[in-house]
Amino acid sequence: MELIRVQDSDYQKTYELYMSFPENDNGYMNNVYGYNYDQFLAWIEMKRNWSLGKELPKGFVADTTYVLADGDTYVGVFNLRHYLNDFLREGPGHIGYCISEKYRGKGYATKGLALTLEKARQIGIHEAYLSVNKDNPASLRVQQKNGAYIHHENETEYFTRINAITDGESREEIIGKFYTQYDEDTRLERSVHGRLEFETTMNYIHRYARKGSKVLEIGAGTGRYSIALAKEGIDVTAVELVDKNLSILKERSKDTDNLKAYQGDATRLDAFADESFDVTLVFGPMYHLYDAEEVNKAIDEAIRVTKKDGVILFAFISVFAIMYANYFYGNWGEGQEENFTEDYRIRHFKEQLFTGYDITEFEDLFKDKPVTWITTTGVDGLLEPIEHRADFKVSEEDFKKLADWYLAFSEKRELLGHTNHLLYICRKK
Repeated sequence: MELIRVQDSDYQKTYELYMSFPENDNGYMNNVYGYNYDQFLAWIEMKRNWSLGKELPKGFVADTTYVLADGDTYVGVFNLRHYLNDFLREGPGHIGYCISEKYRGKGYATKGLALTLEKARQIGIHEAYLSVNKDNPASLRVQQKNGAYIHHENETEYFTRINAITDGESREEIIGKFYTQYDEDTRLERSVHGRLEFETTMNYIHRYARKGSKVLEIGAGTGRYSIALAKEGIDVTAVELVDKNLSILKERSKDTDNLKAYQGDATRLDAFADESFDVTLVFGPMYHLYDAEEVNKAIDEAIRVTKKDGVILFAFISVFAIMYANYFYGNWGEGQEENFTEDYRIRHFKEQLFTGYDITEFEDLFKDKPVTWITTTGVDGLLEPIEHRADFKVSEEDFKKLADWYLAFSEKRELLGHTNHLLYICRKK
């Protein structure tokens, strides 16, 4: 069973599915009710733009509509709004759904909602808002099976909430669940800010690693950096926590003799001896470590396995960039509450999934460590929040100019807080 975006679906089958819904099915409004096929195709194109935040009517928000497919059969639709405005927050919420009448009572709504909640988690929705008519107990049960509780109600509706994280889940489980659904493999290719991050990061790696160097990458993902470095003749060891990412990494590198890949956690590098590597890359773990003890373990382990005078590059995220990129969509208060205390101290906890730092806060983690600071640099600038704009465009020629321009200014202190991804670079004493 899978969710397929309507713009990627079989249009004829999707049309037939929508035509099986009434105009108002117990609170679910069929916005294409009565459409002919040509009108429906025009609606598909409109939805394509809306999913990108383009050409939104006044009062609307970006959303993605999915068809729930069981094999070749389309059984229902699920609509996921990417963020909430005041109307949606007090009303329909993030998710609306409808199962065709002939497929009801078979568990499709429960499974489809679970899949939609996974999509919601991928785009940073930690608590999903939903609503359900009081005379629709079956739909309420569907939501409750997915962890919903009734937050408040009025005369006709229940307004529910679903936490996207299951109580008691470990850090490893939360991270694994996220990356199992997330397309990490193309992250550094599919956007301008991802491409800039790769270009800038590789430039800094090349300042310290060269052919013949022994490099360890901790949190290697699907191997974009490790494989690129191995192809340059560098001896690379890659460590990755998540099964899915590691599987892709191993498949991609199976014919690369100078790249070895292992499953492991940044806080426990017992498989590696002291002072084994010339350069150590910690590219990902610091995004997901929130407990002070584990943060220090990861730092200490990276230092331990690095040779004396070797260089370590730690990637981290600016908490301010997290706010700029994710919380200007009618949800600022939620972001502020999640990332800051009432007196504006920065919060770190596992349910954030991605935890952000003040620049000096991150640098202070190394004050008592046996390292010498080299530099702190940004790698992708302010691109992520502005890349969502409908009129954003960077040609291939301009990208090359942008990459050179950004590299010239990437270490400027006044720019670092606005940058999403950063590197703290140090040398082991």
